Order: sequence, then C-alpha cells, then structure tokens
Amino acid sequence: MSDSEKQNNENSLDIDGSSFNSEMYLECLLKCASLRQVMDKEAEIITQSQSLQSEMQTLVYENYNKFISATETVRKMRSDFQIMQEEMNKLSENINKITTFSSNISESLKDSGNNVNRLCSTRQLLDKLQFLFLLPTQLNKAIQEGRYSDAVHDYTHAQKVLQKYGDQPSFQSIQTECSDIIYGLKKSLRERLLSPETTASELAESVGLLRQLQESDSSLQDIFLSCAESRLEQHLNLLASMVDTSDILEWVEKCNGLILADLGIVISCYHDIFQDTESIGIPEFADKVMTQVFDLFEAVIRRPENVGTEILIRGLDKFFRKFQALSEIICSDGASNKALCVVTQCIKHKATMQHQIIQVQFKENLMKVRQSLASKGTENADLKDILNALQVYLMQKIQASLLDLMAFLQTNLSFGLKPWCANAVADSCWIVVSETLINISDMIKKLSVIQTSNNIPFELLLILAKLCLEMQENGVTILQNHLTKLLEEAAPGLSVEKKDTNTVMVNLSSAAQSALDSEVVFIGQTAAQMLRVSVLARDWLRAPEPRGPRAVCRRVVETLASADSAASQLFPTSFKPSSDSSRRTIWSRAPSSFSPINRLFSERIEVFSPAGADRAALSNGALKVALKALVECVRLRTFSRHGLQQLQVDVHFLQQRLSCMGNDERLLNALLEDALSSAQLRCVDPQLMEPSIVDIICERG
Repeated sequence: MSDSEKQNNENSLDIDGSSFNSEMYLECLLKCASLRQVMDKEAEIITQSQSLQSEMQTLVYENYNKFISATETVRKMRSDFQIMQEEMNKLSENINKITTFSSNISESLKDSGNNVNRLCSTRQLLDKLQFLFLLPTQLNKAIQEGRYSDAVHDYTHAQKVLQKYGDQPSFQSIQTECSDIIYGLKKSLRERLLSPETTASELAESVGLLRQLQESDSSLQDIFLSCAESRLEQHLNLLASMVDTSDILEWVEKCNGLILADLGIVISCYHDIFQDTESIGIPEFADKVMTQVFDLFEAVIRRPENVGTEILIRGLDKFFRKFQALSEIICSDGASNKALCVVTQCIKHKATMQHQIIQVQFKENLMKVRQSLASKGTENADLKDILNALQVYLMQKIQASLLDLMAFLQTNLSFGLKPWCANAVADSCWIVVSETLINISDMIKKLSVIQTSNNIPFELLLILAKLCLEMQENGVTILQNHLTKLLEEAAPGLSVEKKDTNTVMVNLSSAAQSALDSEVVFIGQTAAQMLRVSVLARDWLRAPEPRGPRAVCRRVVETLASADSAASQLFPTSFKPSSDSSRRTIWSRAPSSFSPINRLFSERIEVFSPAGADRAALSNGALKVALKALVECVRLRTFSRHGLQQLQVDVHFLQQRLSCMGNDERLLNALLEDALSSAQLRCVDPQLMEPSIVDIICERG
C-alpha cells in the first residue's frame, strides 16, 4: 500500500476531518475494540453530539437577535435621514436669503465705507501732526524727568519727517526747537559721562544714546573708555586703602563686587554698543586695569595675616574664577596669561614664606640647643640624640611645608587640575627644599665665621657639621622621593623632571667643612692660648728643678679630651691605639737627632689644612694648632738646664696623655720633638734627664 493510500485511510477515520467515513470508522471500531470500549465510545459520541447541538442552537438564537436589532436600526436610520433632509433644505434656503441680504447691504453701504476710510486716514495724519507739534514739549518733559531714552526714541522717530518737510514754514520752527533741545540733551549726556558718580550701566546707556544721536564712534569709544577708567580708578584707590586693613577674603570679595564687576559690565557694554566696529582699544584698556589689580592682589597676599594656606587658597580661587570669566569676555591671551601668572606667583610666594618660616624656626631651635649645651656641658649632653632631634625636626618641617603646598592641587579648585598649576607646585616645592637647605647652609657658615666672638659651643658646630653631612648623604634623597610621592597622589599622571641637586649638595658640603674647620681652629686656639701664656709668662732661666708636669698641661689635655669625646659621639673612629713601648722610644734618642739638618728633611706639617669628618682627623687638627703654637713660643724663650728638663717633663706628659686619644703618633711625636729640640737649642746648659726618671716624675706628678 502506498503512502497516499495510507494517508487517505487515516483521514477517513478522523471523526473531525472533512473526509470522515462513518461506515469504515464503525467497521474498524468493531474489529479493534471490545464491547465495553464500543459502548463507552457510543456514550462519548452521544455526549459530544448533544453539546454540539446545544452550541448550534445558541448561535442560531444570537444571530437571530442580531438580525432583529439590525432591522430595527435600519428602520430608525431611514426615518432620521428624512428629518435631516428636510433640515438641510431649510438651511440651504436660509443661506440663499442671507447672501441676498448681504449683497444688498454692501451695495447700500459702499459710499459710507469709503467715507470712513478717508476719515481714518485723516485721523492718523492728524495724530502725526499733533505728535510733531507736541514733540518739543514731550522732549523737554522727558529730559526733565530723566527719561533720556524716551526723549531720544521720540526724536529719532520724528527725525525722518522733520528732515523731509523741514523746509516748509510750518515745520521749520519745530525742527529748530527740537535741534536746540537735542543739543542740550547731548550736552547733558556728556556731562553725565564725566560725572564720577555715574554707574557702569548709566555710562553704557549714555554712550548708546549719543550713538543714536549720530555721534561718531571713534570719539564715543575714547570718551567711553576714559570715563570708565576714571570710575575704575576710584575703585582701585578704595582697594589700595584696604590692603593694610582687611584680610584676603574680604579684599577679594570687594574687588570682585566693585572693580571686576564694573570692568565686566564696561567690556560687555562696549561690545554691545560698538559691535559693528573693531574693538582695538579694549584689550589694552583691560590689561592696564588688570595689571593694577594684580599688583594690589600681590600686596595683599604678602601681608603676614594672609599667610594661612586655607584662607589664601579660598581667596585665590575666587579671584581666579572672576578673572577667567573676564578673560572670556575680553578674548585676550594677555588677560589669560596674567590670570595664570597670579596663581603661579601666589604659589611661589607661599613657598618663599614656607622656607623663610622654616629658617626662623630652625634658628630658634638652634638657640634652644645652644642654651642646653651651655647648661649641661659636653659630659652630660648626648650629642647623638640632639642631632637626631634636630634632623627629625628639620625633615618634618620641610615635609609639612610640601604637604601644605599640595593644597593648591585640590580638585574642587578652578585651577587645581591644570597641568601648569601642578608644574608650578612641583617647582615651588623644590624651591622649599633647596632654599631651606641652602639658607641653613649659609647660616651655618656664618655661625662658623663668628664662632669666636659669639662664644658658640664647639659641640654645636660638630652637630651642625654632622647634620649637613647627613642631609647630604640621605636627607636630600628622602625629601626628593617624598615630593615625588606627594605629586603622584595629588596630580596622577603628571610627569615632573628630576631636579638637579648639585647646588644643594655643594652648599651642604661646604657648610659642613666650614663648621668642622671652625671647631678644629677653636679647640686648637684655646689650647694654644693656654700653652702660649704658660710659656711666655714664665722665666725659664730661673726655673726650679722639675717635680712634675705643670698644671697647664693638664688643662690642655682636658680641653683636647673634651673635644675628642664630643667628636667620638658623632663621627666614626678610624685609628688603632699604639703600644705603650712605642710612645716611650722617642725620648731615648740622642740630642743630635733633633738637629736643624734633620728637620729640613722631615715631612712638612700643614697646620691649618681642611678638617676631615672623622674623629681622628678632628683631634689631629686641633692638636696641630696647639702644639705648633707651643713650638713657636718655645723658640722665643731661652732655657736653663732645669727649664729644659721641666719642658721635657711637660712634653713627655703630653705625649703620654694625647696619644691615648687616637691622635696620629707620627704627627704628635714630630711636633713634640720639634718643641723639645727647639728648647734644647736655646738652652744654656742642654742636659736632658734620663727617660726612666722622666717617667717616674710624670707618674708621681
């Protein structure tokens, strides 16, 4: 069996299909189903048939009702159309009657309408004539009441008629009288321009009225700008008087409300009045006024009362916003550049104030340290702690100043996110760092120069020298990295070139060297003065037999030991103490070893060479100055045998005590040998004691 035949058989068995075959369906049902299924199927079919019959009856009833309703509607519409037809016929008849009546009325009123039009034209002409005849009176009244704009409007409205018919006798008098009145009005307007009490809006109104009265633009422009300048000059004088009596916020509010507001009105009115002419003089005029305002503003920010960062930034922000608005009105690059210069100058001024304040505070802190050292002394003072406190104080002050300058980069400020502002802040921050360290270096140099006259403790010089070296080694780099971090946080994406630190490093190095040299010279000269007085004031020819080292030698040792102890707290030690036997050998040599010939071939000793940043170098530097003075003083005296032996004991004592401090053995021995040999050459009986006896006398003494 083909597929089409199978499909036809299936459609024949579909009771809901169009090809349903009842006999075939019944035959198939009897073959395939049981008796129970056949009876159930019969009951199902009966139920469905009854349901369909009920639905069919319902549909028939509904359609019948609709048909009845439609019949009634058609019948009603037929009667309504008849009534409407009758009404339309009546309406058409009425319209025809109205048209006939309208034609009759128009025909009868044609002559009257022409008369009415002629009368209206006559009335308008009479009104114009009346306006012309009353024009002088109206002009005088408007001028007396101060309504200059109404007077100019009335005159310009009638000016064309007067110019056209002014040669007729009836209008000549009117034209002459109006010309005299307008001449007086022009004079009043010019006087109003020159009045110092005239506001900017009245000034613009006067110029506009004169321009409507056919005044030349070139003369009006000059008059307008000169009058505006005189008025703004009064505001400038008022602001100048407020510089020393008001804070920056009050001054900026007054400036924005007076001169800048009037300047904006003047410029806007100038553009509105002379919009059809080229604005040549307005940029120069605005630049002149704003330059004077900038000078006053710079004077305001320099007052000590306006040093606070918050109040300074708030005033600067208001000032800059107003100037930005004026720059857009002026359309001048010069005005925009001046506004930027105001911000950058303010930032630089703040940076200058910051490093000056740091310098003053650092100097005050130094005075406290100086007083503390003077009261405690070297033995009780911890120089390392003082140095650390001083360095931390300086670093914190500089870092606080840098953070303070970052306030200029706040996002809510009108200039905070500008690249030029970020660069200005970066440059100013580096100015704070570099100028602070350079100024402190200069201050340390000055202290080093006047150290003797001002009686500055030598410990303070050591502290300042170490401070400069620490800042040179680590401090500058730390501050530079801190500044870079602050700029990255305040202005992300800003690329700032690395600053050159050579100048700062050189100044710190020279200041440290100056302080070290001054300390060495001070200690050396102090000890040298003791030795000089003790040598020159004593009669060495009548000296008694030595019983021990003189007291001055102990004081010299104490002075040098005090300086060495202070240096050991701050500077590294790079020496190795020599054995006791090496110290004793130099005194066992024969007197011939001290001859002038041997001295010629000995190494030259630089007494005032630059001091090194080392404990041994500092001790050796002071030692050279003191012992060289001893040598020179010895050469000025003549000695007896006991005097030579006393000097031998003193020299041996100094050699024993000073070598324990880490001094250069070679340098110490050379200077002491030179002193003893010089005394031996100037002795009338040059006999030295045995070294063992000298040791006993020194130990006993």
